[in-house]
Amino acid sequence: MKFEVSSSKMQQLLQAVSRVITPRVNIPILECVLFELKGNTLRLTGADPGTRLEGELEVNNLTGEDGSFAILQRVLLDPIKEMPEQPITFDVDLKTLNAQINYNSGQYTFVVKEADTYPRPLDDDETKQSLHISVGNLLKGINATLFATSNDDRRPIMTGVYMDIFQDKIVFVGSDGKMLVRQQNYEVKATEKMGFCLPKKVATLISRSLLQHEDNDDMIEMIYSEKFIQLRLPSYTLSGRLLEGRYPNYNSVIPTQWPLEVVVDRLLLLSAAKRVSVFASESANMLRFEFSPEGIKLSANDFDFSVSAEEMVKADCPADIDLKMGFESTVLQATLQAINSSEVKLCLTDQVRACVIVPCDSEESIDQASLILPMRLIGE
Repeated sequence: MKFEVSSSKMQQLLQAVSRVITPRVNIPILECVLFELKGNTLRLTGADPGTRLEGELEVNNLTGEDGSFAILQRVLLDPIKEMPEQPITFDVDLKTLNAQINYNSGQYTFVVKEADTYPRPLDDDETKQSLHISVGNLLKGINATLFATSNDDRRPIMTGVYMDIFQDKIVFVGSDGKMLVRQQNYEVKATEKMGFCLPKKVATLISRSLLQHEDNDDMIEMIYSEKFIQLRLPSYTLSGRLLEGRYPNYNSVIPTQWPLEVVVDRLLLLSAAKRVSVFASESANMLRFEFSPEGIKLSANDFDFSVSAEEMVKADCPADIDLKMGFESTVLQATLQAINSSEVKLCLTDQVRACVIVPCDSEESIDQASLILPMRLIGE
């Protein structure tokens, strides 16, 4: 079999499907990219034991012969990345498994593997449901919650983005136990209720790789059951196993009422937190907040090195507020960075109850709330 393809288009597709591949996996064939040629359409596939990503591009089938083979990802991607844009020709002998790539100034040869040993697509016999969602709405939900997911594999269900689908909305949730983010999008409608948890790898692929190349108005078809999900994008098809387990009742931990509300410029608070947190103890990494009618005073100290810092941030505070709270700096900063709003509202109750941060500027169809747990202030 012999075909010609653009080097830049091949590089883009190779890079996308290669992000699924896990180095030094126990199944050697999964270190390869699967090539399947049918007519003038070439399909590339990258996979690990629980995720599969397929993409297609148009090529010039020079012999009219169809076929399939697998190539080690590192053998092919690295040299193609160094090529300028030009047509390249693949010449593969499926009997001897010898292959050759020809380009303007040279060629190189390598050995391919038989495609028969490559795992087949993920599937199950359960009843499937489908949902159509735009690229923009899916990106908003995943980007708002992915950062808040846990890295603790002892509770796998908390490492993913939970998607709760209702007839009048879709809810995205991410939490690691210290913070929780919930985004409700009323623009997305469904026919039946369903809830599932996207693995972090699948959510990351969607957020950082696939959807960045698509138009925000493009529609994606999501086909899902209790165990599997498949996303059919304009340029790719992504399949994966869903995380098993019962996701905690996220609504029960988000207060619906609070006596105190503080409005502050998000970037002003974020930059102050970054400066002051430099002086926080590495072990606690705590920022101390003192709310008063004049604003918010941030402070941090590290007694081991005899350093401290404090800074006043202007804020719209209630006239009778007098509250001190402690927050983990990294959690606070990550939460503020993920909010797309010039101002945020800090919803407070007391020193020991969670703070809920909501954007002041948001789309009419989106309701977002970020919850962070306070740290205990010694001696208070």
